[in-house]
Amino acid sequence: MADKPGLPLRRSLANTPPLTAGILLGIGLAIATAAVWAVQELSTVITALIVAAFLAVGLERIISGMTKRGMPRWLAMTLLFLGIAIVFCGGIAAIIPAIVRESAEFVDNAPGYYESFMNSRLADAFGGESGLLKRAEGVLTAANMTKALGGVAGGVASFFGGLVWTITTILLTVFILAAYVQLRRGMVRLVAASQREQTDRIIEGILRQIGSYLIGALAIGALAGISSWIFMAIVGIPYGALLALLVALLDLIPQIGATIGAVVVTLVALATSPMTAVASAVFFIAYQQLENWVIYPTVMRSAVKVSNLAAIVAVLVGGTLFGVVGIVLSVPIYAAIRLIGKELVLPRLDNS
Repeated sequence: MADKPGLPLRRSLANTPPLTAGILLGIGLAIATAAVWAVQELSTVITALIVAAFLAVGLERIISGMTKRGMPRWLAMTLLFLGIAIVFCGGIAAIIPAIVRESAEFVDNAPGYYESFMNSRLADAFGGESGLLKRAEGVLTAANMTKALGGVAGGVASFFGGLVWTITTILLTVFILAAYVQLRRGMVRLVAASQREQTDRIIEGILRQIGSYLIGALAIGALAGISSWIFMAIVGIPYGALLALLVALLDLIPQIGATIGAVVVTLVALATSPMTAVASAVFFIAYQQLENWVIYPTVMRSAVKVSNLAAIVAVLVGGTLFGVVGIVLSVPIYAAIRLIGKELVLPRLDNS
């Protein structure tokens, strides 16, 4: 008698002929191999989708706040993106003159930098100007120049490729926000009707934590950039506008981003004077301690509620598996997994 629908899979497989079982196993392995290949080939697309969803969840907090006050969703989205565009263009307009001015100053001072370097002990260690020129002639061969030009071309291609994917991610964010309500309802309908209320509550908690994390991270990064700009203006570190923007962007990377920004600024300060570099190192060490122990816990305490140990472990795991994107998303993903465990796993263990 044929197996009835709904019987356990192992009973059906037990009655399957060996040849049929082997064919099914081969088909399963082929499907798994194809799935792995597809994920590897579509890794960039998947990354863009994940980042776009992450940004959309964060921006949804702002949109939902406006819609709760009676504003239509389309108008809330229009005002949000218009405001972002104004802030972005205003920031660019404020930074570009400073970058142009500092770039012109660098070009004007380049001969002085060259003379200072040639008169330094480091240049003497390599045989002075003549010794450095001979070394440069040995390096600047036709083969090396071809490799260098190929590297530059590859870098330019990577830059424009990254620009295209950035624009794509922004467009995906807009589309996800436009269909946010429908997507969320669809996610809830994928589970049984008896579990939809709990599922909706879990999804709401996850989205709320991700949104709070993103808003908090942006605020912390902006504060780091502004503080760095003020410090560099006081001590006279060149390229302060560009470096402050770099510090703000790197500060979005948990735990290690602020350190990378501090190292870059300190190296630039070293070109001004050793004492300026020392002052830069002291400032960033003090600010990083203030951020790690006061600013970050205060901002994130009401958002994701993740301990420093858990954040460090999550960042290490995320960075090892998924690179920079994994580092940025590691903390909210850990918070989401912890919330799922709290809502689903722990109650079952307590009742077992």
